[in-house]
Amino acid sequence: MLLHNNFSLLHKKKFFCLCSICFKLLLSQDATITVWKDSAIGAIWNKATSTVAYNKADKNGNFKIYLSDSLGKNEAPLTFSAWKNDRHQWVEEWYPSGKYLFCYIEKEEYVKEKGHKRKQVDATPGYGAYTDLWLVSRDGKQAWQLTNLPNNYNSGIIHSAISSNGKLFGWSERIKAPNFFDMNLAAGAYVFKIAEIELDSVPHFSNIKTYQPGNKLALNELEGISNDNTTISFYSSFETKNIFKTPIYTLNMLNGSITKLTNESFAQAPTYTPNGNKFIYMTGFECDIFPFQLQGADWWIMNTNGFDKKRLTYMNKKNHPHSVNRFRLAGSISCMSNNSFLGGVMTKSLGLTGYTVKVIFR
Repeated sequence: MLLHNNFSLLHKKKFFCLCSICFKLLLSQDATITVWKDSAIGAIWNKATSTVAYNKADKNGNFKIYLSDSLGKNEAPLTFSAWKNDRHQWVEEWYPSGKYLFCYIEKEEYVKEKGHKRKQVDATPGYGAYTDLWLVSRDGKQAWQLTNLPNNYNSGIIHSAISSNGKLFGWSERIKAPNFFDMNLAAGAYVFKIAEIELDSVPHFSNIKTYQPGNKLALNELEGISNDNTTISFYSSFETKNIFKTPIYTLNMLNGSITKLTNESFAQAPTYTPNGNKFIYMTGFECDIFPFQLQGADWWIMNTNGFDKKRLTYMNKKNHPHSVNRFRLAGSISCMSNNSFLGGVMTKSLGLTGYTVKVIFR
């Protein structure tokens, strides 16, 4: 049974307007939520350099990479000269030292396919198609392609994770295109790839291993690697057969055992806190659904064994100080400490329209 905390407001509500969107800056008994940067999505924090990398769409809808300080100031674009400007460029993970970043880069060439004609939206980060992993230096002067997947609608990459010591990198790799008539495969089928990172004269992956939960075609998204490099966290439809009912699991890479951690509603993006003791995740459990809008999601925290679940945010709770009484979808996060993180908030149910918030909690 999930714990539902009643937040008490310690300070008066403060309001400010950012790009015609009014957000609430509030302090509650257990958590604060402040807007970190509007229109920035996928923010990731690097402790070694006190730098944040994130993504913003240009006027043509192509995502580009930016770097800033911890306050979102001193913003600077990051790109590589060989990447085409009219393709998606998306930062996904920092190498722990802050010297390199792992990125999703959309393939350049449009090729003919039977039964599908490629569109820009197909390669939108998080949708997965026509994408490869790259490593780029933080100054943008060097970059190396790490994967070379088939250039078709069946192939691509979504959520990735790096181990805290920088030895392992994992990603969710598409093996079957979406089937919109199948609730299990409406977003496609994915497996997990876990590789060792080799940073020699030509950085590359080695000893790549594949994991497929239940050995079944399903939506599988990897989110984290444990501090001891033995366990990965993910969500999946391999049991429910429904992308709107996605429990969170862990998978032991040593023996293949899978542990189910959640049962309620949909739950996604289980991210280890830096000490490795907790997961911060998003779920629609106990979220109000506002009139004429879809189900949203808020952030929760739990032990890595699935116990002691606690709600952190109330963006989808009617008339709560965290809420603007409209749909908000909590997304993936990047921990800045054991009790603070940067997280993406989507204002639309499809695509990547939203902003980044900073959450601090007890």
